[in-house]
Amino acid sequence: MPKVLSYTPPWLCRPSPGAALFSSSAAKGANREQQNGGREGDYVGPVKTLARRGNEVFVVVDNQIRWSNLTRLKDEWKQGKASEKNPQASQAASEGKVHYRVLNVPVYSQIRQILPSPNGSFLAIITDHTVHISVIPDSSHLSGTDNSPIRVKTYQLGPTTHVIPEAPVVSAVWHPLGLYSNLSACIVTITTDAAVRVWELDRNNQWSFDRPTLAIDLKKLVDGTSSDQDFAPSGFGKNKGFSADMIDMEVASACFGGTGSDGENAWAPMTLWVAMKPGDLYALCPLLPSKWQAPSTTVPALSSAIVPKLSALEQDPEELEEELTACRQQYEWLKEIDSQEPLFAPANHETLSGADIFVRPAIPSAIPRMQGPFRFDTGDEIDDLDLCDLLVVPAKADLDDLMLGEEEELALDQSSEDKLSATLICLSTGTGRVHICLELDGVEGQWLPKAKINAFRTPLSEPSDLVLVESLDTVKQGFQQPSSWPMFSRDVHSQYGFFVTSTSGVSFISLSSWVQRLEAELQSEDTSGSAFRLQVLCEGSTSSSERVLQVSDEDGPTTGANGSTHLASPLVFYDYDLGYLLLTFRSSQPYAAILDAPETSFPSVAELRRLDATSQVPGSPILPPRRLPYQVPAIFYSASPLELFVDKQVPHRQRHTLKEQVRLSPATLDLVAAAHRMLSAHTNVLERAASDLFRRCERLQGEMRDQLKQLTDVAERIRGVSSEIGEDGQRKEGSRSGEALDKRLQAAKDRQEQLVQRYERLRSKLYKSGGRPLSEKEKAWVAEVDTLSVSFAEGKEKEEGRERGPDLSYRLEMVKSIAEEMLAEAKTIASRASVSPEPSSPAASGAQPKVPQRLQRAKIADAMKMVERESAVIDAITSRLERLNTCL
Repeated sequence: MPKVLSYTPPWLCRPSPGAALFSSSAAKGANREQQNGGREGDYVGPVKTLARRGNEVFVVVDNQIRWSNLTRLKDEWKQGKASEKNPQASQAASEGKVHYRVLNVPVYSQIRQILPSPNGSFLAIITDHTVHISVIPDSSHLSGTDNSPIRVKTYQLGPTTHVIPEAPVVSAVWHPLGLYSNLSACIVTITTDAAVRVWELDRNNQWSFDRPTLAIDLKKLVDGTSSDQDFAPSGFGKNKGFSADMIDMEVASACFGGTGSDGENAWAPMTLWVAMKPGDLYALCPLLPSKWQAPSTTVPALSSAIVPKLSALEQDPEELEEELTACRQQYEWLKEIDSQEPLFAPANHETLSGADIFVRPAIPSAIPRMQGPFRFDTGDEIDDLDLCDLLVVPAKADLDDLMLGEEEELALDQSSEDKLSATLICLSTGTGRVHICLELDGVEGQWLPKAKINAFRTPLSEPSDLVLVESLDTVKQGFQQPSSWPMFSRDVHSQYGFFVTSTSGVSFISLSSWVQRLEAELQSEDTSGSAFRLQVLCEGSTSSSERVLQVSDEDGPTTGANGSTHLASPLVFYDYDLGYLLLTFRSSQPYAAILDAPETSFPSVAELRRLDATSQVPGSPILPPRRLPYQVPAIFYSASPLELFVDKQVPHRQRHTLKEQVRLSPATLDLVAAAHRMLSAHTNVLERAASDLFRRCERLQGEMRDQLKQLTDVAERIRGVSSEIGEDGQRKEGSRSGEALDKRLQAAKDRQEQLVQRYERLRSKLYKSGGRPLSEKEKAWVAEVDTLSVSFAEGKEKEEGRERGPDLSYRLEMVKSIAEEMLAEAKTIASRASVSPEPSSPAASGAQPKVPQRLQRAKIADAMKMVERESAVIDAITSRLERLNTCL
């Protein structure tokens, strides 16, 4: 869990060069808002107006893209601080420096997202309905001394596809297995009407920017029965009609399940996950471009998984017909890849380490089957979850099956040992709640079958269940905003740690420690008691969260120059020059946090003992207040709107009247009213900024008084420890001897040692209970207890008159009945023996033989011993069951 060391560094605050990168002109912002009809504040969607390429950043301010280098900005600030002794020299040096460059692109709608390609050659610019691809110049070309705007080469993606009359673009993702160079790239766009398009861009082929190489309508694919059907989206201008899936399949976000590294599952980087706003998830696997790069372990991992599975399924083809059909499709698909010769990679292409380039197999089909919907039960009555963003962490590769029979070992990433063998899916909702789920079955490649003549088939879209691990809120109750769109950002240290950005804050969530414990339990060979231990893991604390940034309305205007009221998706840097830095911005103001880089992934004792400010008792140390430093509002640095009032508000035919005597007329009244409206809005913002500064100064004075009071209290406590008050009421300095103080200190140390020992005992006991395998005697004892419990329960549930088996209750009743019968018979025999007839009586000479009394006593003694033995057995079993229930 990273700790916040400090907030926005001084080289990003005014009047440093770094603040100029995010500052905007109030006049430009007002004009742009008027041009857009003042509807920018109504936007609800992802805000990704901050991107990076190494230490270079791209930021959207006033709907223009600015470029700068953070390392360069920091060095310029250091140089300015060093040259403060010579103001004239520093001013002359600052005039010749370029703090940022403006990239002119022919985009006139409000920019919502900017996404650089993996190799940093292209920049995807996404508006509400359009997508543009710009060619990013090299950093050496951008970091010159010329500060004039630079016009970059820009292509419009799909001039007849992504246009205003069509559905809005909700997400765009660069394909992790695409081919990238200075001339080519591969991007996938997803619109709100559930249309997925794969674009293979080539600057030498203008046609590649006009039409996608693969287009899929998910609303058609979800009901598809054959791969021969047409799943392409409806063309431009065609009537699409009404469908019930328009609401249930409104896309909220999409992402690929992997990045193409060697340590992850082979199917993950070719799986596109699509999240719908109502709460359903779908998966397309495999979704590949016509030419794709396969990592070094992809083909061997698929072969080691598909071939043994196909051999096992062919042994019983009747019961597992559907699974056998799917496995045969995977085998045919893999067979076509094995038959290919890897293509030659051009010199300017950047491929993954050890990757080979293949052509997408045509068999079974280029369009995969739509798997899902994947659902989970939240326990609430609300059906629609209002999903916003999606984050998928892939499962690790099964290296045991991959290296079976091999002598050499693969040189894979050592961090794969700490990865989870299940897919982790995180979902965010509009209220700020984050749902963490597990997909245990795994998503593999599936395709629709070929069409058969005179054969009717129903769609094979069966829902799948996700395991809901935890649901936690990142926004407090009462602070939710309707424009909130929580977004995920990955951490640079662990893939199981991520940042969640809401309207006014950034939180960090870590699952690393829980993932390690869960993976150790899943990989354990001893499965005895695993269900109980997994239940304890899932019911306990799964994630650890901490708020990194909190932005309030007092920190500045809530609406920025780009019309957004939401914090931009943050960037995470981990560099020698910048450190562990989290950077975001809103309202032309940057917000950053310098974090402490974790040395180990295991939780520390300090993290386990979290302090709650509301539970502090009198006399406990008070934590210092943690808040962002004061940022000077942009209104103090913006130009007055009256400077351009005459040029924009006064018609040319009326400007000559401004030099004449003022006359009372409707035109003069309109002019004065327009000036009053503009000036009142400007002065209102100034007043609010000044009042905010005044309140901060008052709060600072109050905090200073509180700190002085705390210092006084601490001084009194120190004096109270080292001295005592005499009988006359006067304090005697140094009256207490050192022995008393040493005893008190030693008592505190002993108490601390006892607490530490108690904590260690509890921790060791917990570890032993979860990790130590059961012995053979313990396993036999558990099996015996389970058998007795089941037998006793079945005996109670059986009704009278039903045939009974050899269960415990039946044996108990049989023993009791036999004992009663034998006791009754023994009493009868004893009564007869006590009244014995005379020898001369007729009864004595009867036909019945006379049983010796010694034999009778022996039989009665055997019966009594049998009854006592059965009673002892019953008492022992009853006491054992009572002890077992007490332990449980």
